[in-house]
Amino acid sequence: MNNLLEQYLFDIPGAFYYTTEGKQCNQSVHGNSYSRFNEAKKQLSKSIVEVDKIATDILEFLEKLGIRTTKSPKIEPSSIDYESIKEGYNLNDKADLVWLKFVKSGHVGVVATSNDVNFQIPKNESEYDLKESVNNDWKYNSAGIIIHKLGLEWDESFVLLFPLGNIPTGYKRHDIEKAIGNFLYKKGVPILDLYSHLY
Repeated sequence: MNNLLEQYLFDIPGAFYYTTEGKQCNQSVHGNSYSRFNEAKKQLSKSIVEVDKIATDILEFLEKLGIRTTKSPKIEPSSIDYESIKEGYNLNDKADLVWLKFVKSGHVGVVATSNDVNFQIPKNESEYDLKESVNNDWKYNSAGIIIHKLGLEWDESFVLLFPLGNIPTGYKRHDIEKAIGNFLYKKGVPILDLYSHLY
């Protein structure tokens, strides 16, 4: 067990709701669900933390966890080569990454994991609940919907990307994603799609 990591594997109040049968469910951005948007408005009202400060804090946190990662996480999205990153950091899977994208105002938009850095955003509200015809998944992710609803735009010039080499035994990349998101949350860093890293 990694005691430091375990301290950050908690659920943020408000991230879940319960059905009358007692089933725990993730808060949604679809239909008439507004809790994630309301939380995003609260996060938007908080003071921005500089990107370099966020990057440095995460690097120090990952080092304490024993995770081997980059020294320079700020990267242009067009230069991301998942296969090269996997080889360069000896990752078990090319999806063993945590990345943060930001909006043009400087706020963190979302803490995410996997090899799918993207800046998708709906064109209008009528697209919020669209589903893909192939696999019936939502066409737009929660972060994109929240950013559109707030009237903001992604800063597509960079992301912070952290390869996750040497993930502690017994843990998965999602645990590291959750820990990083909660680490930033505890430090008071506003994250517009606050709950995403918990799911």
